[in-house]
Amino acid sequence: MTFFEVEYMSDDYYDCYPHKVGIYPTFEKAMEKAIALSNGENPPAEIDIWQWELAKNEYNTTRNWHKNRHEDDFKEVAK
Repeated sequence: MTFFEVEYMSDDYYDCYPHKVGIYPTFEKAMEKAIALSNGENPPAEIDIWQWELAKNEYNTTRNWHKNRHEDDFKEVAK
């Protein structure tokens, strides 16, 4: 089973830890939420989409897409 998790990080000095937004069944749904965050009134400093897969009765991250305020698009991060 695979799912996608969206999280963001604020640029506020006192709030600079990851905030989990939600878990989505498809990459497209996760990307919709991430784009909505990045197009919001006060976009976060960084947004990540994590892909999780079940292996040997535990979930492991397998892929990551990352965007920061200075990038126009999400880029897949090499593992």
